[in-house]
Amino acid sequence: MWIPDAIYRKLPAIYAAAGAALIPAFGLNGPSVLSAALLIGAGVLTALWRYKHRQAPELPTLTPKQEWEQRRAKRDQTLNIQ
Repeated sequence: MWIPDAIYRKLPAIYAAAGAALIPAFGLNGPSVLSAALLIGAGVLTALWRYKHRQAPELPTLTPKQEWEQRRAKRDQTLNIQ
């Protein structure tokens, strides 16, 4: 499914606004409160996932084997073992 870019960028706010509009429209009853909470949650999660996706990737972590290999190489350099 294709969504225009202008709508796609505003989607988290649209979800939250729709959720907030349900309470005045339908009152405080179970289904409207649940639907409002789910829509607001969807907006928050969508915004959070987009924010995290746009962050710089974390530096790769070393495995224990790679860490021990680095330590061995440093030790060998300081001891001049060939």
